[in-house]
Amino acid sequence: MRSGTRSARIRRLLALLLMVFPCLLGAAPRLVRVAVFPHKPATFQEAGGKIRGFYIDMIEEVGRAQGWDIRYVPGTFAESLERARQGEVDLATSVAFTEDRAKYLDYGKEVTITVWSILYANPRVPIQSVFDVRGRRVAVMKSDVNGQHFMDLCQKFEVQADFLVVPSFEDVLKTVEAGGADAGVTTSIFGYSREGDFRVVRTPVVFNPFPTYFATTKGRNADLLRALDAYLAAGRGKPDSGYTKAIGRWMQPGGEARGLPLWLPRAALALLLLLALTSGLMLLFRYRVRRATAEVRALNLELEKELAERRRREDVILNVASGVSAMTGDTFFQELTRYLAQAAKADGAVIGEGFLRDGVEWVRSLAVFLDGEVVPGFEYPLAGTPCAKVYRGEPCAYTEGVQERFPEFDLLRKLGITAYVGCPLLDESGRTRGMLAVLKRQPEVHPEETASLLRIFSSRATAELERRAAEREQQLMEQQMQHVQKLESLGLLAGGIAHDFNNLLTAMLGHLNLAQSRLSPESPAHPSLGNLERIIHRTSELTRQMLAYSGKGRFLVQNRDLNQVIREMLHLLEVSISKKVALRLSLVATPVPITADAAQIQQVLMNLVTNAADAIGDQEGTIRITTAMATLDRGYLDQVFQGQDLQPGAYAVMEVQDTGCGMSPEVLSRIFDPFFTTKPSGHGLGLSATLGILRGHHAGLRIYSEPGRGSTFKVLFPVADGVTAEERPGAVSTVSLLGLRVLLVDDEEILREATAEALKSLGVEVVLAADGQEAVDRVTQQGPSLDLVFMDLTMPRMDGREAFQQIRRLCPGVPVVLTSGYNEQESIQDFIGRGLAGFLQKPYTLKALGGMLQRCARPRL
Repeated sequence: MRSGTRSARIRRLLALLLMVFPCLLGAAPRLVRVAVFPHKPATFQEAGGKIRGFYIDMIEEVGRAQGWDIRYVPGTFAESLERARQGEVDLATSVAFTEDRAKYLDYGKEVTITVWSILYANPRVPIQSVFDVRGRRVAVMKSDVNGQHFMDLCQKFEVQADFLVVPSFEDVLKTVEAGGADAGVTTSIFGYSREGDFRVVRTPVVFNPFPTYFATTKGRNADLLRALDAYLAAGRGKPDSGYTKAIGRWMQPGGEARGLPLWLPRAALALLLLLALTSGLMLLFRYRVRRATAEVRALNLELEKELAERRRREDVILNVASGVSAMTGDTFFQELTRYLAQAAKADGAVIGEGFLRDGVEWVRSLAVFLDGEVVPGFEYPLAGTPCAKVYRGEPCAYTEGVQERFPEFDLLRKLGITAYVGCPLLDESGRTRGMLAVLKRQPEVHPEETASLLRIFSSRATAELERRAAEREQQLMEQQMQHVQKLESLGLLAGGIAHDFNNLLTAMLGHLNLAQSRLSPESPAHPSLGNLERIIHRTSELTRQMLAYSGKGRFLVQNRDLNQVIREMLHLLEVSISKKVALRLSLVATPVPITADAAQIQQVLMNLVTNAADAIGDQEGTIRITTAMATLDRGYLDQVFQGQDLQPGAYAVMEVQDTGCGMSPEVLSRIFDPFFTTKPSGHGLGLSATLGILRGHHAGLRIYSEPGRGSTFKVLFPVADGVTAEERPGAVSTVSLLGLRVLLVDDEEILREATAEALKSLGVEVVLAADGQEAVDRVTQQGPSLDLVFMDLTMPRMDGREAFQQIRRLCPGVPVVLTSGYNEQESIQDFIGRGLAGFLQKPYTLKALGGMLQRCARPRL
């Protein structure tokens, strides 16, 4: 029996060992060393040595779930950072992000809490703004970003102060209390928690909200950050989470019991003594005690109300900090205005940014919170509003009567606003980015506190405005780049098509002129051939417009008077439009000198005027052509002529304004596309050519148009130094064509054959070459016998540029005439000063070809 009992005991002992042994072999708990510093209620050490605070509650909760063995390493904040840098601790709390710290710390992805900076002062030192610390001593904690932010703020406003660095926030307030410093900077959570323990005064200087994080040594303990990030992400915004409870447990504002005044017992004792002396005095003192008690109760009630209001505002600020810290865009602005209106007990709050409209400053609201809801935004001119002072960089407060002060600002009257408090949103350069304001229908009783609320979040709002501006600028640059690339691609396509088409037209015109020369004057075919020649010239007009769009149109540039160029076109313009349309000129009295090709500018004017007449249609209307001189600065050009690379300076302005049907945004975005037209009979090249001509003249163009309100085309030309007098052509010596020997070089066979036949009909002996290399070979063999080389510019194997250089080197006495489907200015700019005899643009007539040869051929001895 005993043997069975002993066996059963042994079996139970073995089973117990088997259960315990794996645990004994398991891994030890993870040791986590946490740096802590005096920062109540976030982290602090009690008198008995125990580490407490809401960060501690969070770390303990995560540590229990992860199996951490947590050891706390107390010290100053600077010591905590240095220990994290050296790897002596595994985790640091309440660390703000800076570029320098990021070199030796890794940060969690989730924000632990958003805090802001508060300036406290000695009760004997009156401080209401940052300017009041000029010449005073300010205590800051070592290695703390709050102190650094205040130093930067003082530097920004050129306020000279003496800064005293101490180990902790508690030392900051102790130093201020003892008079060792006039003021000191702490975080909001430490200040609100501990300010009652020191004889210090919280000033209205509240600034720079910023997020804080958990942090570890660079490249180490990433698992700790992942676990804490998961805890923060899961707990934020949930009222029953450990995160929310930890924050509430340590930061929830609570009332403090207040006893009866200290003098009340003494007053009661005196009352008893007096009662023993006389009943009359007793009644008198009873009356006075009752009155004094009522006054004390009234004072206590007012004090409780004031404390409750402060707690409410602090709660709202805390909610704003945690609620909007991760928001961006319109949602951020809407939530910000909502929280501001609630915190300031205002009827409305607005955030806006400035912009220019036709050179006038306007304000555009980004978010408006009014009467408990977000309402649609609005725009208004800046002048004559309380915002004008704000946009000069000055905070302002109109506690009452704001409508009477700004009677022209009708919006105040419509909303019934009595009080206005505004704050500028200044970027790092001191430029006003926007404004933040609260609106009240009742007088503002506490303007300093309301202004302080605005200042708290002005930096965050400014950062969002800067982010939006950078994002808009990037989008605008991308759109402009896409537009430029589109225009360049279409320009290359149009130029290539026009060049090839000009080659075909040249061949057609050559054969046509040859046929005309071989017919007898009485031939009935002459009228048909004449009509065909006019059709070819009409077609060449289209190719010239395509070349103009590509920026390769033919320009004869001179200094001309823009007014005179317009007057020369007046009759042609009048006969080109309907008689129902009145053409009016409003030309400046003085000459308007520009550097331009007059024919091309007249083409631009014709295109704009006929386009305006088409917009008016069969109705009666007016087209007005206006000129002016203007000096434009960079701000105006960037605002009105965005992306057109115009330099500040003097400009000649030409406007063509009509009373037609106007254009929709969709039509406006496409009017310069080649072959796009809204007219049944249009070919869609007029405005495309206009854009090309203006680009070739380095001119700017802006269009104002709305459906039903007409259109205005505003053109800017750089002003020239003066007007060039017209020169009369002099006499040119010519050479007889009969017997001339010409080398004809062109890669297009059909064009080469047509031109050769035309030249032969003029009595010219022709030598043919199909490209530049073959032309060089012909010159090498027959150079001395040649009287002229007539050569195309664009060819395979060797183009006209390289062939020209080799021909000049082989036989410098032989004249070379180039021809191309592109314009003369585009084609010969590489040949200026190198002995080019002439240039003939395609398509050309037989008569033009003969005249060119007569002027340029080498004279025969």
